[in-house]
Amino acid sequence: MTAHSALFLGKGRRLLATGALVGAATMLTAADAPTGGEPGVRAFVLGNIYLANGGTGDICRAEDEGALERFRKLLPAAQQQKYADPAKNQELEKLMNEHFGFRRLILRDDRTGKVKLPPGVDRTAAITPEQALAIGALNGFPKGKGRPAFSKRDVVYSACSDPYDFPVLAKNFRTYDGPVAAGMNLDGKVSKEDFTGPDGEKGIDNQLWRVAGCSWPFREGSNPDIARKTLISSLAPTLIELRGVDDASNDPDVTVTVFAATTALNKDGKGGVLARATFIADPDPRLKATTHGRIENGVLTTDSFDMVLNYKEQIIDAPRHIRGARIRATLTKDGGIEGGFYGYYTLDSYYSSIEQMTQNGANLSRLTCPGIRLAIDRLADGYRDPKTGKYTAISSAYHFFGVRAFVVPPQQTARAE
Repeated sequence: MTAHSALFLGKGRRLLATGALVGAATMLTAADAPTGGEPGVRAFVLGNIYLANGGTGDICRAEDEGALERFRKLLPAAQQQKYADPAKNQELEKLMNEHFGFRRLILRDDRTGKVKLPPGVDRTAAITPEQALAIGALNGFPKGKGRPAFSKRDVVYSACSDPYDFPVLAKNFRTYDGPVAAGMNLDGKVSKEDFTGPDGEKGIDNQLWRVAGCSWPFREGSNPDIARKTLISSLAPTLIELRGVDDASNDPDVTVTVFAATTALNKDGKGGVLARATFIADPDPRLKATTHGRIENGVLTTDSFDMVLNYKEQIIDAPRHIRGARIRATLTKDGGIEGGFYGYYTLDSYYSSIEQMTQNGANLSRLTCPGIRLAIDRLADGYRDPKTGKYTAISSAYHFFGVRAFVVPPQQTARAE
């Protein structure tokens, strides 16, 4: 009998095997009748993990204008007028790059050999931060500058790679100052810096929404209607597995594991995530975290734990390091899961995703990298560094939705081969 060939009913009792007592399957509901798998185990693959939007009302009708528009306003009046038409943005961006001395070296296409490389660097392979600095030094970058970008195959110097060098592009950065935001009371306190949740809950800790809630790409991506139609990290999705589930409605003791998959998402006929597909777990132990949880009236809540969520999308490879994370999610009637990850996102891992957007991506998204970087530094509220006294993480809330799935451990795959 294969791993997917048995059905089980309640309290871990075996109900039937393939080809036996098929009629008994009618006793199961849609949510309780997987096509197979271990007893007491429920696994889900997530289609999207997106910044939680608790409703901004009218607070952000004037969204942050972004770095490119800030640069335009630095120009003389005649030039401001010349570049006022968005159709001129490409020319304006070129002028911005020249004005600030932004640099980008495209290693993989440098067949002429104009880019100087230190010994041992392969222009067709991903480069390390140390190699990027060495390449920058050989090619006239400002001293000590040069960061990997574009899947670590370019070397750049810009307001995104080095946000502290361009504070003028952070001037008057618009943060979200409304009273309502989605999230969780992570520290058990209620203070004046906290939000009120959409349901009236007090003491919500979500300073990341205060940072990003008035920036267009985050507001757009956090719209639930848009988010549900968007698949993120589809080549390296996130899995949630529950073990020891005796009752999907109420169970005081379940084991919850969050980890990455090496199997890509597949779409169903409606363009959503295909349910009941099989995924291979990523063998990297850094991408796996386990904690204790409980289910009450169909809502899963976990204890606090540290985790790393895979985030790979186009040119971005920026794992999300969340400290003191908790999950609160509903096990839906159709067998899926909807809820959120709540915890303290480390500043450097969060900014890595911003940096990897690149200056061009930030300009296209009406984003200002220095504004984001300086704001997360200022509003950070978690895990103080004992040496510097500065906070190293920021409270955050990410929502997700997922469908039922099956998980194959990497060692099982190896044995099968």
